[in-house]
Amino acid sequence: MESDSAEAANRATTSRFLDVPPAEAIGPARRIAPIRKPDGFTPAVQRWSFLLPPGESGVRVAFFGAQADTEDGLDAHPLLGWAHRHLLVHPAGPTCVDHARARLPGADRFEHVVSAYWVREALYARWAADAAAEGWWHEPERREGRSGSWREILAIPRDRQESIYWKDHPGGLMRSPEVDLYPTPYCGYYGAMRDRLPAAAFDSLDTNVQGDVAQCRGRRGYGEHWAITPPVNLALIRSANTWGRMDAGQLADYEAKLRIPLAAGMGFLTDNPLPTGCVSMRWQGSTDAGGGRMPEEHAHAYFLSLRHMERWAEGHETHAAIFRAAIQRYRSYGIANQLRTWHEVYVLPERGQVFEYVNCAPETGLLNWFEGVRVA
Repeated sequence: MESDSAEAANRATTSRFLDVPPAEAIGPARRIAPIRKPDGFTPAVQRWSFLLPPGESGVRVAFFGAQADTEDGLDAHPLLGWAHRHLLVHPAGPTCVDHARARLPGADRFEHVVSAYWVREALYARWAADAAAEGWWHEPERREGRSGSWREILAIPRDRQESIYWKDHPGGLMRSPEVDLYPTPYCGYYGAMRDRLPAAAFDSLDTNVQGDVAQCRGRRGYGEHWAITPPVNLALIRSANTWGRMDAGQLADYEAKLRIPLAAGMGFLTDNPLPTGCVSMRWQGSTDAGGGRMPEEHAHAYFLSLRHMERWAEGHETHAAIFRAAIQRYRSYGIANQLRTWHEVYVLPERGQVFEYVNCAPETGLLNWFEGVRVA
């Protein structure tokens, strides 16, 4: 898979930096919920957000998953060849990609996940019209044996995304040469996530799910192809931390004081989907295209709504423990802190989403949740 890695590296050019935030990032003066940034507040570290190209209405964020009983099985999974042909070297392929691996919670299965971004809708439309790329998902052999495949392709309007990065560590869509980066005016305080979402100025972004969501236990997954319809305003967060630039002392401090509460928080969300509204949690280790480990972990989590995500982030002890450990780290190391983090949040509108699972364990993604249609 060395050619995959080289191609991905060629597309991973760091984007251009702006001196000031654009007007759309600041938002209107009148809002349904006031900005929560305290008067006179200055963040300890200035963070950065991405800006889509002028005239583009949104971003396509896509995840393609391979599932197998062992990591060796992942190495031979046909999805990796599909990704090389139809993503990495495709003339209408994504602007950037990254890779991760994880063990599937609740099942003795392993996953390799390819994350891909398009910021040019016309280019995505060309890619989506490729009959060979689409046809692979419907071949009968996809439903045979022990290899599962899934895809989650999100259509996110321009005003339903927010991001936060370090200037000196590219991650996620920040790696695309097609986006600009600007210093976000909202970072470093509770409530900044919603403040960074342009649509939150005029929309509560609440879910249309009434009462407690119920799992759909009748879906076997294996040998089946399911298409799931998510509820309005389902919220995705990709949240990463990397220790690749840490010296031995800072790495030991990270392992002892921050990585433990991080793992505990992700474990709590994984084990408690109903009280938290976190209906899918993937705690993944970043890799190269061939599965080689990289010094980064990230959460890929779907919440019923932004409010559910905020409720855990602002009100639960597991997140408070993460926050306290992170703040203590900043206070201890100051500008010498070598930890780097980034996250992206996307709030899904009603239409345009693809959640399909082929021959997968029933615990995969949204397969056990919400309305669905069995395709085959």
